Amino acid sequence: MPLHPFPLRLAIGLLSLGTAVSQTAATGGVAARLEASMVAALVQRAHEKFLPKGLAVAVVQDGVVLGEFVHGERRDGAPVTAITLFNIASCSKAFTAALLAQLVSEHRLAWNDPVVERLPEFRLADPWITAHMTLADLLSHRCGLKTFAGDLLWYGTSYPEAEVLARMAKLPITQRFREEFGYQNLMYMAAGMVLQRATGQSWEDLLEERLLRPLGMNDSRACAQRLPADAEIALPHIDGKPVPDHLFSAAKAAASMYSSVRELTAWIRMLLANGRWQDQALLAPPALAEMWRPHVGIGSGSGATTDDLRGYGMGWFLYVENGKKLVEHDGGMPGFLSKVSLLPADGFGFVVLNNANDGIVNEAIKRALLVARNGGNGAAEIDRLATVAERIHARDRAAAAKREAARQPGTTPSLPLPAYAGRYRDAILGDAEVAFADGQLQVALLPARERMHGPLQHWHHDGFRCDFPDRFLPFALFRFELDSDGKVAGFRIDCPIADFDFGALDFRRVDERR
Repeated sequence: MPLHPFPLRLAIGLLSLGTAVSQTAATGGVAARLEASMVAALVQRAHEKFLPKGLAVAVVQDGVVLGEFVHGERRDGAPVTAITLFNIASCSKAFTAALLAQLVSEHRLAWNDPVVERLPEFRLADPWITAHMTLADLLSHRCGLKTFAGDLLWYGTSYPEAEVLARMAKLPITQRFREEFGYQNLMYMAAGMVLQRATGQSWEDLLEERLLRPLGMNDSRACAQRLPADAEIALPHIDGKPVPDHLFSAAKAAASMYSSVRELTAWIRMLLANGRWQDQALLAPPALAEMWRPHVGIGSGSGATTDDLRGYGMGWFLYVENGKKLVEHDGGMPGFLSKVSLLPADGFGFVVLNNANDGIVNEAIKRALLVARNGGNGAAEIDRLATVAERIHARDRAAAAKREAARQPGTTPSLPLPAYAGRYRDAILGDAEVAFADGQLQVALLPARERMHGPLQHWHHDGFRCDFPDRFLPFALFRFELDSDGKVAGFRIDCPIADFDFGALDFRRVDERR
C-alpha cells in the first residue's frame, strides 16, 4: 500500500480486504432490525478505534432513515454534522450511470449504442475495440485498459476533457476486452461527454436538474466549483492535517460530486424503492436492473469460492452477502473516503463519509452493521479490523523504511548537475521541465505543475529524489538515463502508489541542450 492507506483504491471496493472480511464475518443468521442506539454505539466505537478527522454515517431501514450518526470535525474547531458536505468521489459514478439509464428509458440512447456514434472523437489504441465499444462497456470497466490506467491525465492537470480524451487514445490495451475488469475513471469521463452530446447540457447541469433537485438534495453539488461560499464543507485531511481540495478540470463524471449523509439517504431510499421517489419514477425498474446485473466478473475465475461471484454492473460493485445481493460503491480522493452500500432485498442501506485517508474505518462500519444485522457482534468486528489496520500500517511503514534503506551512499551523479536540465516529453502525459538554478535542480511535470513539482535532491547514481507538494503522493525517484554518448537521454519515475501508474511514464529529452 502507499503511504496513505486506502485512498483512491476504495474506488475498486477494497477488493482484497473486503473479500477476506466478508468470508469470515458472515454469521448466516436471519437478518434482524437494527436499533438506532446499537448503530450509534458501533459508529462511536469505530471513531474511537480509527480516529478519522471527521465521520458521518446514515442508515436506511425498511425504507425510512433509522438515524444519522456523526463524530469528529469537518475542520479544526468545527464539528461534522449530518449536513456537512464531503466529496463522495467515485460514489459519483452511480449517478452518472443513472443519468445514462434515464436517457435509455426515454429512448434517447441505447446501452448497445457504439460510443463512436455518440462521441465521434473517442479513440482507444485498438481500432477494433474503438469501433465496438458501447455505452454499457463505458460503465462496466471492461474496455481493455488496466485499473487506473491514464489517471495521471486528469489528476491535478490543467487538461480539459477534450485533451484528456485525445491523449487517452495512446494508452496501451493490456487486458481482454469485455472479459477482464480494469477500473477506469476515463471511461466515466467519456460517459459524461456522451451525456452532454446527447442532451446539449453539461454533466453538472444534468446531475443537478435530473437527480439532485428531484430528490431534494438541494445542498449537494456536482463539483467543488459549484459549492456556494456559505456551504458547510468538510476539508480533506491526510494524516490529520488539511490538504488542498482537488478541483476537477476533467473526469468530473467519475468522481467530483459533493453531498452529505442526510441528502444521500434520499438517493438510497429511491434506489431501494425500485427507482421511485415521491410518486415519481426517477429510474425505470428495467434500467435499474440493468445497472445492478453483473457485466464483468472481478473474482479469480477459479470457481472455488464465493469470491468468483463478485462482479461490476454499471456504476456499482456487486457481491453476495449472506446469500443476498449486496450492491455498493466506494469512493476516494485525497483526504476524502466514502461508501454507499445497499441490500435491495432487505430494503436496507447506509452511507459512510469521512474526511481522512484511512478507509478501513468505512469498511469496519460496513462489516459491523452487516454482522449486527445477522445477530453477530458488530463491536468485535470493528476491533478485529482495527487490528487488521495496525498490521497494514506496520507493513506500509516497513515498506517505506526498506525503500529509504535501499539508497546507496557515497555515489555521485555521472554528469554535472546543469547537464540534467532541459525539456523532456512523455508521449501520453506531455512535457516536463528540469531547471538548474542556484546550484539546485528543479523539476515540474508541466500538465500537473501545481501538484507535481519540486527540488531534485541527489539520491544515488543518476537518481534524484523529489518530494511533491501533494502530500497524498510518496516521494518520487527520478532516474535519469544516459545514451551511448554519455548524454542525458531521458528519465523515468519511481513513485510507488497503487492509484497512479508512474512507472508507465517514459520521458525522453526533446531539447537540444545536451
